[in-house]
Amino acid sequence: MIDFNEYKKYFDDYAARYDHTDGRVALKIVHTYAVVSVMENLCQKRLLPPHTAGLALLCALFHDIGRFEQLKQYDTFLDHKSVDHASLSCRVLRENHVLDRLAETDREAVLTAIENHNKLRIDPTVTAAASSCSDDAQSLGAPGPCCSAGEVLELCRLIRDADKCDIFRVFATDDMTDVVGASEEEISRETITPTVMEALRDHVSVDRRARKTHLDQWIGFLCFIFDLNYRESIQIVKEQGYYRKPFERTDFKNPAARALVREALGTVDLYMETFGQTIPNALREFFQDHPKMALAFSGGTDSAYLLYAARACGCHVRAYYAASPFQPAFELEDAKKLAVSLKAEMTILPLNVLELAAVRENPSDRCYHCKNAIFSRILEAAEKDGFQEIMDGTNASDDAGDRPGMRALRELRVLSPLRICGITKKSLREYSRNAGLFTWNKPAYACLATRVPTGCSIDQEILKKIERAETGLTRLGFSDFRVRVWKDPAGQDSWNARLQLTESQFSLLAGKRLEVLELLKPDFSQVLLDLSARSVTI
Repeated sequence: MIDFNEYKKYFDDYAARYDHTDGRVALKIVHTYAVVSVMENLCQKRLLPPHTAGLALLCALFHDIGRFEQLKQYDTFLDHKSVDHASLSCRVLRENHVLDRLAETDREAVLTAIENHNKLRIDPTVTAAASSCSDDAQSLGAPGPCCSAGEVLELCRLIRDADKCDIFRVFATDDMTDVVGASEEEISRETITPTVMEALRDHVSVDRRARKTHLDQWIGFLCFIFDLNYRESIQIVKEQGYYRKPFERTDFKNPAARALVREALGTVDLYMETFGQTIPNALREFFQDHPKMALAFSGGTDSAYLLYAARACGCHVRAYYAASPFQPAFELEDAKKLAVSLKAEMTILPLNVLELAAVRENPSDRCYHCKNAIFSRILEAAEKDGFQEIMDGTNASDDAGDRPGMRALRELRVLSPLRICGITKKSLREYSRNAGLFTWNKPAYACLATRVPTGCSIDQEILKKIERAETGLTRLGFSDFRVRVWKDPAGQDSWNARLQLTESQFSLLAGKRLEVLELLKPDFSQVLLDLSARSVTI
């Protein structure tokens, strides 16, 4: 039985050796006991066995014990300007024999968890050791030699979550100059670096080297939420509400920064709301009412998620992919890959929509005629296969006005479950991510015909040039971009290209300008850059 009070007395005596007139010492003592409190709450919510909970409390009590010596020797809490404080905590515990009364496996488990509490990722060897055990052996408290591997991983996750939960309190309540080195008034005039926003949109931690402003550091704190391991931890963060407070009380002077902050908070709120969920009840009920469906499948985020959800809900579903000149090769490959991974039936329907004059001549309602042809072909094939209903991936974020493509769907009575169930693009990305679909953050990709101006005829040759250009740019590291084309007035068969990039990729273009020119000049007379940054698609 672990006597926590005995270890608590040791921590208090140890901390008393340091200068308590330095507010930073008091800050770490307060933080330590706050983390202990969060850990108690987390262990109770997760109904952990006493032994695991006892070790978890020791992790919380001692995770930052190295901070005192770090401050004394280096006068800073910044690891990159001194030493790794987690490693220093472990060294303090070892050199002072603090954990010697514990069994060796328990002692090493606590030290491993403390060592990993501040790392970008848990040591892969810890995860691999837990994964190599059987499910029964990984269970906390289970007997046998593999028990400790699962318990070590659990302790690592617990202390990382408890520590981050209290960091949000520090973020919201301590003097911001002490937290990030700038006042809230100074931060109100800053903006967010594009690469930092990309990290948030991708739900990953922000690399310290990418942070250029103090507001970037605030976003970095927000991104800690993406590293939380348990629904109970998410619940604690939501109950505390600390993560929103600095943003809500700051009057951001920069309109762009205000918009990005709103997006960041909305992204985090939605992530927490959907944490661990894959299929909302409304969609489950839809498939109960429609147990047999044909799916118009493109390989994009929307239809990919719909295929997953239909399969998971027991719906008899077959995916139909219309292979037209308007779809690039990678879309078909993504569609095949997903269908195989989901063990879903998939039919590929070759369809040359350029044979239709109403499509080839590219009028303002081209999309109507194209969608009509595609869905009519899918309906024909689906009916032969015994399907009476067809669905597509239109979601609740899509404009359902009198757009030509939407009109075709209504006329052919195509159902759109995501729209019917009120599932937005952002929500389905979260559900897709939780389901482990590789398409969860795939950029929206309109068909190749949208690169050609309305009224300008479309042929196979220009579509191949566009696909060649966009495929090549993707290989050079660009993403979420467009290559817009138009006829060169100086040459009857010549085309020009205009690149539309997101702001964060302008620097990439500067470094790869010659490679881009070498790629595009064989097909285009002029290669221009649109200096108006392309908006990031959700």
